[in-house]
Amino acid sequence: MSNATTNPQITQNDITKAVEDVLNGKPAYEVAGWSKDQIDALYAAAFNHYKAGSYEEALNIFKPLLVLNSTDNRVWLGYAAAAQMLKNHVDALKAYGYASMLDPMNPRPFFHAMECHIALKNFEEAKTAGEYVVGVTTDKPEHAMILARTQILLKAVEEKLAA
Repeated sequence: MSNATTNPQITQNDITKAVEDVLNGKPAYEVAGWSKDQIDALYAAAFNHYKAGSYEEALNIFKPLLVLNSTDNRVWLGYAAAAQMLKNHVDALKAYGYASMLDPMNPRPFFHAMECHIALKNFEEAKTAGEYVVGVTTDKPEHAMILARTQILLKAVEEKLAA
């Protein structure tokens, strides 16, 4: 048996085509030969680890999903939440940042970024994130709970800043 059948070589043309496919909007998981069902199953496994409190295991599954399915907001939020639970607030903030870019009207990434900034004692940044949450949740009944929690945290942040 030849080496070419057991170990196919990736050519420069293969790489160029893959990059072009991704740049033209094809999800990386499709370029890599994965199906949407496989990606959804991987996400479900990561989410189940998160719900069970196995945050390291969740991160280990979310990490490749960030590359394979980088435009899925759930993946960024899941990674960020697991990192936050492990008190890795810097990585959580980065992931919440990507999540907020994908869905700027979703208050959740901003709220949790506020929590991370508070943990890092970045009170000005926490205030900015909190004010954004207030702006996108006011007069939206479906966001009443996150608005109330944000207002409580904002009051505490403002007290820290005034001290």
